[in-house]
Amino acid sequence: MAEIINKDIYQELKTRVTSGKYNIKMRLPTEDALIDEFHVSRYAVRKAIKQLSDEGLVYSVKGKGVVVLEQTPQSQEINLSLEKIDGLQALNNAQDVQRITIIADFQQIIVNEELSHKTSFAIGIPVYAIKRVRRINNKNAVLDINYFNAQIVPGITPEISKQSIYDYIRNDLKMKIAVVKRQLRIEHADQVDYENLNLGMNNCVGNMISFAFNDDGKQFEYTESHFIPDNFIFNQILKF
Repeated sequence: MAEIINKDIYQELKTRVTSGKYNIKMRLPTEDALIDEFHVSRYAVRKAIKQLSDEGLVYSVKGKGVVVLEQTPQSQEINLSLEKIDGLQALNNAQDVQRITIIADFQQIIVNEELSHKTSFAIGIPVYAIKRVRRINNKNAVLDINYFNAQIVPGITPEISKQSIYDYIRNDLKMKIAVVKRQLRIEHADQVDYENLNLGMNNCVGNMISFAFNDDGKQFEYTESHFIPDNFIFNQILKF
């Protein structure tokens, strides 16, 4: 219920900012005023304002309040933050996006020399090899090719994979995800992309490669997220 309330406050405040009701000559109402208006907790108000700040719509200035920033063009593509550790799963919750995850392949394999060279996992260790298709607004838009070290992250199932493996790692295994290294590049589409993605006229894919480590410094994941390049925009907000 709290998440629904938070989203409602965020959506209402965003509408006021983007429609010009709150313009750059104004500040957002104070936290106390918003608490009184929406009849919610201070935490809910602060969370909504943080979402606006994360999208570059407002900026908190000590002693001045929450400043409304001048608006930049709004894109029609799906917006993703480069800062979120869940990668392409972390769709902008401000957009009306319908998502379905399809498990295209799930097996446990042993790392050979070729796979070791690609993933940096040691030869001979067991890994979960998973392919997940992210169907977004009735289009197969993302193909996740995951490898998880089965010794560090045991017990992954197709059911868990269909939901969130990261939630399982954090909540069920109580393991801290410490660092995620990312590479983002454009590559020629290969057979697995044509089989699983609705590429249309595209003959290339974007590829976000992720190496994830726990707080013991151990690598537990290698993932390639192949996506239709003209369907996504990646954002990063730099604050000084």
